[in-house]
Amino acid sequence: MVKLLGAVLVVGSSGVIGNVVAGGYSDRPKQLSELISAFTLLETEISYTKTPLSEALMRAGGRKGSIARRIFEMAAHMIASGDVGPGQAWETVVRHIYSISALTSEDRDALLAFGAKLGSLSSADQLRHIALVRERLRANEMNARDKASETARMWRYLGLTVGAMIALLLY
Repeated sequence: MVKLLGAVLVVGSSGVIGNVVAGGYSDRPKQLSELISAFTLLETEISYTKTPLSEALMRAGGRKGSIARRIFEMAAHMIASGDVGPGQAWETVVRHIYSISALTSEDRDALLAFGAKLGSLSSADQLRHIALVRERLRANEMNARDKASETARMWRYLGLTVGAMIALLLY
């Protein structure tokens, strides 16, 4: 009876670990979707309301707790404080958030390329750069969704399979 309980615990815990790893792969498409929405809002703020950059970033952040909101709000605060320029503020924030997000280096590079021109161009050029980064992020999101479904399924099965193998080896 104790052996059976131990085997169930081993298989169950490795299955949970597999699900946790699989869940990490589904975070990237969500974060990219949040960023795409935030850039769409930023485009609206710049093109129609002619809002100053720091205010536009604050308004475009999206829902609370999202990676996009963190990036946009932190950049807005840094720009509003006047300590650094918009491009430097954006780069600092993206590099900081990258380490705690599910974004890849390809996503980071797209965001950094946008930040290099942030605040230094006319609003028409700025809108073109927003459209460009949004399209790059959209392509990355499509690839991430395809990869996430395959990889997540593999990790779920792998967790259960490894647990079953360990249980068989132990008993």
